[in-house]
Amino acid sequence: MEGIDNVASIRDVAKKAKVAACTVSRVLNNSGYVAPETREKIEKVIKELNYIPNELARGMFRQKAGSIAMLIPNIVHPFFSTLASYIEKELYNRGYKLMLCSTDADINKERDYMETLKSNIVDGVISGVSNLQLKEYKNFNKPLVMLDYVVNSKIPVVASNHKLGGELAAKKFIDSGCKNVIHICDDKTTKVLSYQCHIALENMLKVHNIKSKAIEIKWNDFDFEGYLNLAKKVLIERPDTDGIFAADMPAAAFLKAAIKLGKQIPKDLCVVAYDGTYTTNSNILNITTVVQQVQLIANKSVENIISLIEKDNIIEPYTEIDVYLREGETSF
Repeated sequence: MEGIDNVASIRDVAKKAKVAACTVSRVLNNSGYVAPETREKIEKVIKELNYIPNELARGMFRQKAGSIAMLIPNIVHPFFSTLASYIEKELYNRGYKLMLCSTDADINKERDYMETLKSNIVDGVISGVSNLQLKEYKNFNKPLVMLDYVVNSKIPVVASNHKLGGELAAKKFIDSGCKNVIHICDDKTTKVLSYQCHIALENMLKVHNIKSKAIEIKWNDFDFEGYLNLAKKVLIERPDTDGIFAADMPAAAFLKAAIKLGKQIPKDLCVVAYDGTYTTNSNILNITTVVQQVQLIANKSVENIISLIEKDNIIEPYTEIDVYLREGETSF
């Protein structure tokens, strides 16, 4: 079968139908006007040659891959897996496919992916990681949208209102009568914007004379068992702790550890999670949570990357999505 699944087969069809290759492309993509009799002739030749269009080959032919890559730190992290799911659905609805790349927070892996993605394999990139040097982003020749990271003024960013998130969590601890709050966070050198919620939390608790202690960890250092061991250690070593603020998974681990240690929730320990994924409602108690609106983040990210691909200059350089508090059974 001659010319199957490659760019030349389009030219084969064009040659036999005695039309231009771009006319065949319009028929294949159902884009642009083609006279009915010409369309019928092309479709007849396609059947005669038993031509099976190859999406990647057609993408290369028209300089468009029809796919967008998403870089995330870890595919099993509840927030990123949920976000990727929404982005995949939104892209598909807009005629694009998603290529998911998990870097495991490894800068070399991130660099390798970015180098690979410079080719025609994708039309653009949505990135939830940022460990490279500024010059490496400047040399990246594809449309790029960042999630929760500011690289420079030319690359659009989509992020939650993390300052509001920290303030909502702090207010909940204040209302619950907490005096000693521990918050589990990334180290202070991180560039991720979500760290702002921890700064806002500390500042507001300080104003109300409530003690707070940051325990800094690399967010991907532990799986659930690792978080559970950390929770047991913290709660035993700091028995006066009456408030815990952490991302969904470690918050769930602290809840489980506290119950095993005989603590009454929320009387002895108030737990507030941050993100709002399925893990907060998969426990003995539903966890009070500051919710990031993942679907809105996904929709805006997709809107921005497609606008960049289609060279639409009406793009907001920084989009901030509000968060909200979802009441649970782990606070007053």
